[in-house]
Amino acid sequence: MDSFIQSIARGFDLKCVKSKVYKDKFGHICATTSGLVRIQRGSGRRGQVGMSHDNEVNAIIFQHEIKEHLHESGFTVDRLLISSQNVPYYSSDEGVYTASLVLNEQNADYADNTAFLGIIAHIAKMHNALRDTNIATRHVTSAGNSNNIAKLQDDMKTLRKKLLKTAKFSDFDMLFLRGYDTFAPHIIDFNDENPSGHICHNLLKEENIYKQNSNGNSHIAITNFSEASNRHQLHDLAYILKRYIKAKPQGSTPDIMPISRIVDEYAQNCSIPLDDALLRRILLYPDKLVKVVLDYYSKKRSFAPNTYITRMQECLRVGAILSEGLL
Repeated sequence: MDSFIQSIARGFDLKCVKSKVYKDKFGHICATTSGLVRIQRGSGRRGQVGMSHDNEVNAIIFQHEIKEHLHESGFTVDRLLISSQNVPYYSSDEGVYTASLVLNEQNADYADNTAFLGIIAHIAKMHNALRDTNIATRHVTSAGNSNNIAKLQDDMKTLRKKLLKTAKFSDFDMLFLRGYDTFAPHIIDFNDENPSGHICHNLLKEENIYKQNSNGNSHIAITNFSEASNRHQLHDLAYILKRYIKAKPQGSTPDIMPISRIVDEYAQNCSIPLDDALLRRILLYPDKLVKVVLDYYSKKRSFAPNTYITRMQECLRVGAILSEGLL
């Protein structure tokens, strides 16, 4: 594998200076004369297995144009390198590969309130920059809730009825039943039609945002646009708000900023009026909880592993804090 990745690196006119190649969750890292480079197969998009070559290439070009536009607008991103084939990817007999320089910075800390507000302002400015481009109109992609809402509602009701007829509950069953009346009403089909020009990152985790203080200056970098799509940008705001609450440990509720304070910070740096009603519906929609529930019960388990218990408890905790802050 090491020699193969090095051959792909040469496809980007890169010379490896060490024979060892390291693997991370995104791809393979190799040391080159240009610095540390990440080699990744395909676009990195979830569900890319089985994608046609043309769809894979279109997804990569979509990412590339987003990153280049942001770079030209003064943002720091993990730009894709141009290969010897004069495109932002390298086609080999084994598939399509991309390469990008590894940013030497620290992951953002969402638990730091001051730093988090800075990140929120940066995201709003990024959204502004992405609306000043025709990338979204030229590359139509989608990333959203593709589930049939009516079916989800019926599935949850059916699960609840079935559990109530049983004589014995697992710990997971108890969490599901206790939280049902809180989360079930928010499984609704909200109107989130994408306004013209909106591009959403869709994956604003701490591992994809880097923050570094250098000589007293705050610097933010945004990486991994593999899930970027034409989608209402409020999904990004809702996503990062949920990540912020999740970053706060149990019992630290007093340290959580009011949601209105965070939304105001975004609005002050955003060029279009916020749709408060839509943001509220997106925030309260229990997407993670639904995934955990469906995943758990699809396996027809006779006991509840601790991982599922922990995930369910965390989903309910985040949902309760959001509900308290929005209702």
